[in-house]
Amino acid sequence: MPLDISSPRLGRANILALLSPHAQRFRSLKFLCDHWLDIEKFSQAVSGPLPFLRALEMDVVEHDMQNQLALGTPSLPLFSGAVNLEEFSLYSEFVPCLNHFNFPNLTTFKLKAVQMEFPISKLLDFLKASPALQSVRIALETEVDTGDVPPERVVVLPNVKIFTVIEEEPGFNVATYISCPSAKHVSLIHEREAACALPDRAFSTSAPRNSIVSQYMTSPIDEVILSILTTEDLTRSCSISFISPGPAILKLDYRETSRMWEEFSLGGNHSKVFSRACMIVRNHLRLCNIRRLCIKDFHTPLPPSKLAYVAEEAIQLFKSVGSLEELTLNVVDLRPYLAPFLGLPGFQDTKGDAFPAIKELTITGNLKESLKEKCMAAVVEWAKSQHASGVPFERMTFRMKDHPVAMVERLRSWVGTVCFGEMEKDSDDDFLGWAEWSTD
Repeated sequence: MPLDISSPRLGRANILALLSPHAQRFRSLKFLCDHWLDIEKFSQAVSGPLPFLRALEMDVVEHDMQNQLALGTPSLPLFSGAVNLEEFSLYSEFVPCLNHFNFPNLTTFKLKAVQMEFPISKLLDFLKASPALQSVRIALETEVDTGDVPPERVVVLPNVKIFTVIEEEPGFNVATYISCPSAKHVSLIHEREAACALPDRAFSTSAPRNSIVSQYMTSPIDEVILSILTTEDLTRSCSISFISPGPAILKLDYRETSRMWEEFSLGGNHSKVFSRACMIVRNHLRLCNIRRLCIKDFHTPLPPSKLAYVAEEAIQLFKSVGSLEELTLNVVDLRPYLAPFLGLPGFQDTKGDAFPAIKELTITGNLKESLKEKCMAAVVEWAKSQHASGVPFERMTFRMKDHPVAMVERLRSWVGTVCFGEMEKDSDDDFLGWAEWSTD
């Protein structure tokens, strides 16, 4: 019968005496709040074959740095008999001893390292020796040391489908040295406490950004999603998702976390982070392939002092893309995206030719009541402008709580099809989906 072992201090003599005779029956091992020397003792005690061991999890705490320094490189990798190990999870204070492990058939790897400077070379060596990996998650609450890694080094993980890196420092340093050409979902996350936020360095990278994109996506990108939101766990996030057919998704994410609502700074930094995100999308070399653009911004309506600045960035983004099959605006405040038709104070570009040809426009969300009438009038002007430019909207869809049915007649001459949708409710809190109808 397989054994699943989970306990703190598994290296104690009495536990070793109890468990070591049954080592070949181990299916999973979980070290809870253990020390590196105890883990080494356990590995030595079960140094023979571990044919059924599939999962190994270590939560390593090391209050005395000398204990870790005393752990020299073993003559054989730890748990070398686990030739069929599939899952390896390691949480480590101080520097994780990745050079003490070698699992060639590993398919899932999770690493979290905190407190000390992290030498990326050991991580790269471990990943290179694990060619069967399919899922990798790395979280580093520490600085990344790249000093001993040649800038041209790139470790290719040919079978990885899901790849996630969370770093406290900006730069996407780990991702620079790794390539996952077969990945279906890649998340590169810069996450900091709100009190230590670095909005001016959001989405910054230590390597050319387009080279990072090409290391993780081999097909042309045809959809981009720019999203700004606040989650229930007190995290504010601005993310850019590059999507290619398949689909494959590369998500660049800037996050600020807090324990209290009052500490959040992304509210004040909204315009800076949005500007950085727009710049990333505009500067992408393969932007001409984009067919669908979606902007999700659930931030509260912008103050007048920030409105013109954000509007300039949004319009520059629209100018930089080619013809779009679909533009989706899922936002609380439409004004930055309708600026050429609103006469915003401080906004310079009042020409409707800022927009590319767009087949379908979808507007989703509950607009602030005091802004709705003015924004809907601007949407009509936008439709007129597109029609006058010879590239009219083929379809416009409005999905909101109070749909503007009165706009039908105002849009009929300028748009092929106008659709309205509202949420269908099972109860006050449960939404079933959209009920939609058209006017053509």
